[in-house]
Amino acid sequence: MKIRMSFSNNEVVINMYDNPATKQVIALLPAEFQFSDFAGEEKITNFPKPLNLNDAPRGMVATAGKLFIYTPWGNMGIFYKDHGHTMDKSLIPLGEVESGLEYLRSQKTDFKAKLEIIK
Repeated sequence: MKIRMSFSNNEVVINMYDNPATKQVIALLPAEFQFSDFAGEEKITNFPKPLNLNDAPRGMVATAGKLFIYTPWGNMGIFYKDHGHTMDKSLIPLGEVESGLEYLRSQKTDFKAKLEIIK
């Protein structure tokens, strides 16, 4: 399944993984999310309500283009730069950017994005 993230006349296409956390995110769509920059490496947002992460897979390498949930905060983010090269068990993988990562890299201010299923 794929989703589209639209903001500021830009489009990011994300291939979603098949896991329990991803299914919960998909169930929220279509929706608008307020994103902000974090640590000069990722764009983050909060969910409108907490997700049940009990059965979600834990662990991924934090590389550019990965969509994830950060379990300590329960928020969602997308890395636009590589963050590390080792497995991070605090991350739940949701998907990976297929196209448009450059728009996230160049977005310098907070922004509202619409997320919707496209396939």
